Amino acid sequence: MPKLWLAANWKMHKTVSEGQAFVARLVEQIPGLIKPGAGEIRVLIFPGFVSLQSVAAAARDTTIRIGAQDCYFEAHGAFTGEVSLPQIKDGGGSAVLIGHSERRHVLGEDNLLVAAKLKATVNAGVLALLCVGELAEERDAGNAFSVVDEQLETALANRSGITERTLAVAYEPVWAIGTGRNATIPDVEEMALYIREKLLEYVDEEHGREVSILYGGSVKPGNLAAYMGIPDITGALVGGASLDADSFAALYREMEGP
Repeated sequence: MPKLWLAANWKMHKTVSEGQAFVARLVEQIPGLIKPGAGEIRVLIFPGFVSLQSVAAAARDTTIRIGAQDCYFEAHGAFTGEVSLPQIKDGGGSAVLIGHSERRHVLGEDNLLVAAKLKATVNAGVLALLCVGELAEERDAGNAFSVVDEQLETALANRSGITERTLAVAYEPVWAIGTGRNATIPDVEEMALYIREKLLEYVDEEHGREVSILYGGSVKPGNLAAYMGIPDITGALVGGASLDADSFAALYREMEGP
């Protein structure tokens, strides 16, 4: 059974002190996060690089995992402004967000660069949360599945070392991120099934079946349970609703169910 993930992408929000306060408040709201092995839901927070080490320190005695919002594929060198996997790991990060739609469509990362970053992350023994998804015009043109297929095929071309421990996939339809426009349950169910089929093809039958698939796109308290009812969805990548600890705690409880 794929692992359950509730992931928070803070994007370019929160100072060091705000990130530390968030963790303290979240643990106050969900005491089970300080009990190793308690509960099946794994919480993963992606703060900005400046806050990564301090947030990781604040979460040290909890089950919360901390990840980076991006990485570079080289371990060291003359790459001003970039951050390497060894630096991320040394700062307390154990996951990296790879190929987020803003990296692809705002900052111009193509599928080959995303693939290089994913390979480096997997080789470093760090969990890669690979984001895939289509633009509104791509869906409207009937190309949603081919776009996602190309993103997956390129990223997973070198599948060495890829297992459910080193890879999770987040489906984030770009047109539903921060817009208030939600993808319908049938839309997400159809795409999640397609992604699962491609994971079985591009990874392998054993590990492809166990890779977690998350949904991201205007997730907020009140709509998560419906997405979690989709058979192949085993988590959520949350943006705006993850910036408030009480809101994020509500999502955790909604994922737990009645």
